[in-house]
Amino acid sequence: MMRYPESMALPEVESRSNRFLSWMAVFAIGSFFIGYVVTPWAYDFGPALLLALTFLTLGFQWRQVRDRLDGESLKFLGALGFYFASQVVILCFHGEDVSEFDLSFRYLAAGLVLLFLLVNPISAAQLFLFVGIGGLVTGAYALYSASFQDTSRLQTFDNPIHFGNGALALACLCLAGLIWGLRERRGAWWVALMAVGLAGGIVASLLSGTRSGWVAFPVLVVLLFIVYRDRFSSRWRWLPWCVLVTVLLPACFAQVDVVEKRMLTAGEQFTRYFEDGVSGTSVGLRLDMYRAGLTAFSENPLIGIGPTGTEATVDELVRVGDIHPRVDKFRHLHNQYIDNMARYGVFGLVGFLVLLLVPFALFLAKTRSGLPSVRALGLAGVLFVGLHGVVNLTQSMLERNIGVMMFVFVVVFLWAALKREERIADKSDAPVTAVD
Repeated sequence: MMRYPESMALPEVESRSNRFLSWMAVFAIGSFFIGYVVTPWAYDFGPALLLALTFLTLGFQWRQVRDRLDGESLKFLGALGFYFASQVVILCFHGEDVSEFDLSFRYLAAGLVLLFLLVNPISAAQLFLFVGIGGLVTGAYALYSASFQDTSRLQTFDNPIHFGNGALALACLCLAGLIWGLRERRGAWWVALMAVGLAGGIVASLLSGTRSGWVAFPVLVVLLFIVYRDRFSSRWRWLPWCVLVTVLLPACFAQVDVVEKRMLTAGEQFTRYFEDGVSGTSVGLRLDMYRAGLTAFSENPLIGIGPTGTEATVDELVRVGDIHPRVDKFRHLHNQYIDNMARYGVFGLVGFLVLLLVPFALFLAKTRSGLPSVRALGLAGVLFVGLHGVVNLTQSMLERNIGVMMFVFVVVFLWAALKREERIADKSDAPVTAVD
């Protein structure tokens, strides 16, 4: 019979019902990460189960929720609530159809799930276990599909962009888990799993042909060095390695055929757009979408013109020949920042920045913790949010159900696990020293 590390034990629970709810949370989050980008039901099933449990138990567990709702978690909830409110108020002002509110209410749902998970959390070890398995499954799928699919870009149930960026997100989480595993009991087991998951996520990202994730790679390397700057600054012998990793790894990636071809094609398309006016390419269509979005934003900079108004602006620009006709076929503008500006104006842009920056700042602060598990989860959050900050420059990830679910629930799961680790350490009165 397999024996799990002690750190995977569930926290103390007050009753048999609490124990059942904790294991249900483990099951829901495990299914979410293991099938993160390879099954269409994974990003719906786990969150839906957690939301149902929240509605069923929140009234009974409210006293526990209130006791565990500290100032940092309130800020986290505030970011979700502010983004939800900024969208809903503006959608109401523009008189949008009720279907347009669906995406916004998912942020409210994520906030409610966070309340449930503060009382029934998952541990760092359990979370990293599922993340590692998810990376392994994703990499195995990518390699298997590459052997049998005659296609230049791999994907699963959705388009290659969500597959590639989701795989890279798993790789970021596995990297944090790898660093955590180095200091755990049975560290060799953890390092092996996290390394395989990390490799699987990177391989799947490369085979997907998704350029936005590759653009984010240097940013992720910089964030990693920022988090561990104390280690580097006090040991100058690390400096050459930092330079080596920053310069050579992207150069090595560029030698992969699919990466090289995709990046060269992007550069060529960018040049042709501005020099020859060729807009029917992948890059050209995006640039035309950005033009359309900025035109829509200029009509009402404060609160935008809503989803319906943005679509009307795109239709008009297509009609007069200012942008390529194919732009009219897309449901969003392939840039979350511009999309928010067009639909919701400055308020929408601020709401999106709050959604990114508040969790990012909270996770970044936790990377200074003396608890290895807390520091690793903080690093995971920093890399994950940082990745989405970059990929949303060329893709509106939050304008589709899958994009919202793949982002907002991961940060909620990470934060709930992080707070659990802090709480367990406080209860044990274990001495926590500053990181050297």
